[in-house]
Amino acid sequence: MTWEPDPEISEQRARARERDPMGKAALFSAHTPAQGALGLLALECSTCKRETPVRFRELPKLLFPITITLPRRHHTLMRCPACGRRTWMRARWRV
Repeated sequence: MTWEPDPEISEQRARARERDPMGKAALFSAHTPAQGALGLLALECSTCKRETPVRFRELPKLLFPITITLPRRHHTLMRCPACGRRTWMRARWRV
């Protein structure tokens, strides 16, 4: 007596292994803010190494209560929008 796999079960397993293009990618994708008239400010964190786009009107909230700027690679001490820590950030405009 030999065992033969059921074709219906093997087809279901094959469909389950296929990539779902809108599954996890849609669930875990980050929301990018809409670009305003001045463009977006891309902030790069020195701690978590993530680059986060920020609108110009959200910037004062990140700079409050104190900000320090020095001439170096990550030049501004402010709160990171990605990890929430107060750390050194590098900013550049995206048009």
